[in-house]
Amino acid sequence: MNIPLPSARVFLYLLPLMVVGCWFGLRNRPDTVWLEAGDLLRQQHVLIGEVPDSLQSLYCHLHNLPYRAGDSTAIRLVSKPYVPVIEWMRFKKFTETAAEKRFMVVSGVTGAGATKMTKNMARLLASHPENVLEIDCAPAFDLDYHKKYIGHEENDRFVPGKLLEFWERCRQHPEQKFVAVADNFDKINPETFFGPELWESLGSPSDSAVLGGKTVGIPLNFYFFSVTHLGPGSLIEMNEEHFKRLGRQYILHPDARELLALLRQQAEKITAKSSPSLDEKSRLAALKDTTQLHQFLFYFLKTNRLLTERYAPGYQLGHGSNVKNYYRPQDLAQLKQTYLNHINALHPERPLTERDFEPLDFTVQSGGLEQGSNFLAQQIQYLESTGYLVEITMVASTALLTMLAGWWVFRRREQLIRRYGERAQQVYNGFETQMISAEVAGRRLEEIKNEVDDLVMRRRLNYTEGLYFLAFIEDKVKRIEFARNVSENFLELFNAFMEDDILTESEYLKLRQFLQSIRHKIPSEVYEQFRQKVEAAYAAHHD
Repeated sequence: MNIPLPSARVFLYLLPLMVVGCWFGLRNRPDTVWLEAGDLLRQQHVLIGEVPDSLQSLYCHLHNLPYRAGDSTAIRLVSKPYVPVIEWMRFKKFTETAAEKRFMVVSGVTGAGATKMTKNMARLLASHPENVLEIDCAPAFDLDYHKKYIGHEENDRFVPGKLLEFWERCRQHPEQKFVAVADNFDKINPETFFGPELWESLGSPSDSAVLGGKTVGIPLNFYFFSVTHLGPGSLIEMNEEHFKRLGRQYILHPDARELLALLRQQAEKITAKSSPSLDEKSRLAALKDTTQLHQFLFYFLKTNRLLTERYAPGYQLGHGSNVKNYYRPQDLAQLKQTYLNHINALHPERPLTERDFEPLDFTVQSGGLEQGSNFLAQQIQYLESTGYLVEITMVASTALLTMLAGWWVFRRREQLIRRYGERAQQVYNGFETQMISAEVAGRRLEEIKNEVDDLVMRRRLNYTEGLYFLAFIEDKVKRIEFARNVSENFLELFNAFMEDDILTESEYLKLRQFLQSIRHKIPSEVYEQFRQKVEAAYAAHHD
């Protein structure tokens, strides 16, 4: 059965659609982080130092005070020793949450500003500097901190520490708020710091502990905030037991808005100088170059996202870390090296390498396109993530090899069939042109037939192909045999009519009729030879 092929016009119509489909299938999409970096550059970011009235309103809300325009109490509390670079909405949300929770574990990666944020919040919440107790922790001093802040026995007498004295002041001034900030609290054991009795009492606000024969409870106007490092490197891994007693965890992530504010502040400082150095001029030029800032901000956001997805959020670097200094084009290598040193110092199972930054370089060089985000690449990535890619690759490779092997075998068999077919056709053509006799043609075809049988036996041709070819040869043999029989019949009839050496008109017409009936069953040369023979015999006696 012949299947009609599409016309050339159909292919011309489909070609543009195929081109467009390939273009969409292989075209990378814009990187969402690149777009996010561009949006951040175009936005206006407000710092707490730029909204003193809003900061004062928050202060009044915390202390149930009426708002008075022009009051600068709040800005003075957070301006010691200088106004910090903290984004306003971030600070407002953090402060409101801390005031509501009372006890809270504040966690952040290196440079995220957890300590700065917590201490400024504590000053605003406590209202008076003397109402803030700062506890700076260092490793291996757990017992020393317990004695210093909780208390110790001396001459058979319990001497209360600074925290218990602080609690006593809380009770003396119940109308005020008192805040304690324990910085780097994950570098010591919190249970050792508080002691077993007080540690147990932290599990419930109504519980109390007996220290030195005196019942000690936590004042209701006391706030306690533990600042810890997020990620690997902590001596104490905070768990649910810690959160139950110290408050829920509040994570401060790296903030690109504060990074931009730091860069803006740096540009203002350089601009204010009367004679900046060459290095400062170079930095100022980079800070004023929006394209360069876009690329730097993209590297900051994208690298932190890469670290979060591959390792954990605690492996990021914050906006206040050293990365904030590497925003110039010539600093790109140092920026990458900072991340490499930071991650590989933690000895992860899968180290960070230079090749991990290649997708970021591609996005920057292509003007914001994400490498491998086209449809084809996404399908491959999906198959790889689900584990099907290896199986499909193996199946496809096997199918391809099978197809190539089948094609090779088919081509060899096709060549064999064509070669023997051409030989059989040449024999038949030789018979038709009377170059060889029927006996010679039959013998040669029989030889070809035997060779084909041998090929089938040796499996160089399959059985079906052998049958087809043998049928082809058999057809040629039958034609030759039929032509020979017909020729012999004609000659016998002709010789019978010519026994008297005279070919009558009726005999002539019968021979002509007989020749006409076998004309297409014998070679044309034989037909023409027989016709001339009849015409000559008839003409010899009828001129």
